[in-house]
Amino acid sequence: MQEATIDLIEFSSLVPIKALGMAHCRELLDQSEVRVVAKGEAVFEQDAEAKNILYVMAGEVELHIDGKMEKHIKGGTRLAKLPLEQGRYYQYAARALTDVICVSVDPAALDVMLSWGQPGGYEVEELDSAHDDSDDDWMAKLLQAKVFHRIPPANIQSVFMNMTTHHFAVGESVIRQGERAEHFYIIREGKCQVNRKTRKNPEGTVLATLQEGDSFGEEALISGGKRNASVIMETEGVLMSLSRIDFLELFKEPLLNWISYVEGRELAADGATWIDVRLPAEYQIRHIQHSVNIPLPLLRAKLEKLDLKVKYLLYCDSGRRGSIAAYLLAQRGFDSFVLQGSLDTVPASEMA
Repeated sequence: MQEATIDLIEFSSLVPIKALGMAHCRELLDQSEVRVVAKGEAVFEQDAEAKNILYVMAGEVELHIDGKMEKHIKGGTRLAKLPLEQGRYYQYAARALTDVICVSVDPAALDVMLSWGQPGGYEVEELDSAHDDSDDDWMAKLLQAKVFHRIPPANIQSVFMNMTTHHFAVGESVIRQGERAEHFYIIREGKCQVNRKTRKNPEGTVLATLQEGDSFGEEALISGGKRNASVIMETEGVLMSLSRIDFLELFKEPLLNWISYVEGRELAADGATWIDVRLPAEYQIRHIQHSVNIPLPLLRAKLEKLDLKVKYLLYCDSGRRGSIAAYLLAQRGFDSFVLQGSLDTVPASEMA
């Protein structure tokens, strides 16, 4: 078969990709691999590791379990808008009934774009945007953030002792896409732009504009991945930073509570609420029974409807969006926990 290409409009209609803006869809497509599978060949084998998310764009595929046909998927249909599988390992074996064109999407890249897409995702409203050159005034303003209400007093003292002040010029890079995450930043003065580059768009796409009081850099520190975008100064500015080691020890460890599904089930029996932070279409495919669906991009806007007296158990497919959501809730004073690992750790009998 000849090399195939994917139409951007068709790609942007896939679930959950359709939640992204067109610029991000184009960027994700640039990063994705188009696969051509000949009639009769395997698309993937049962129980193999699912490193990427696969969609059927053209042709017909049958899914089998232990040799028994379970599903028939044809490119262009409603069912083909969904991933062939979701999970760390393939439950089915997939065979091409005709010549097939598939697109293989990196789940980490998709999570990154869904996470950056949350409105106001880098606001820290409790920090006064006015500033003063006095270190005492700066510390007082920083302490207004609710995130500090959850940190042990000894940690707070260490935060101030370990913060470093950086002065940046217009156009200077604070962090660079692809580099190892080494610092967490809070903007004390000035504005920054978040920019992500691709092979086809080397100039990059602006994902967000950050200003005084906003913080950034925690996502890569929490996930352990590399920087998924660059942050460049739009104006002159002053930033405060914590090293990776200090951030993980002083912020992440006190705020992020990882739990197994068994532990989460026990908390739910005592009144805790499961929150699925994936998109509605993902939620409809499968979810933990009696869970509530609040997609990560909407979570901040829904905070006022959550009860501070209730414990919340956050989850997604991989733990990436769940950990960001749990960190966000913890910053606002909620008791939050995040499911360790993926939904594959949840018994099938307890999924809906």
